Amino acid sequence: MLSRFPVDRQTAVWMFLVAATVLTAVVGLEQHGDTAAVGLLLLAIAFVKIRLVALHFMEIREAPLPLRLLVEAYVGVTFVALVVIYLVA
Repeated sequence: MLSRFPVDRQTAVWMFLVAATVLTAVVGLEQHGDTAAVGLLLLAIAFVKIRLVALHFMEIREAPLPLRLLVEAYVGVTFVALVVIYLVA
């Protein structure tokens, strides 16, 4: 039977992570203009990748709700803290 998607979820996430890594390299190497915006973009891409790895490859997605909320909160709070430090420093 044909699947709705030609690849499974983990493969699709892995391909997205590879594309995000390439995007990070391209954006990081081709910085022009506002470097603060570029830095924030790179930081945001990194945290999207962290969240995807945690959810799909560390199986937090199927973990009990308190553990998933703890991981989501940790990623969110750490991201916000780093953005504030980046903007202040």
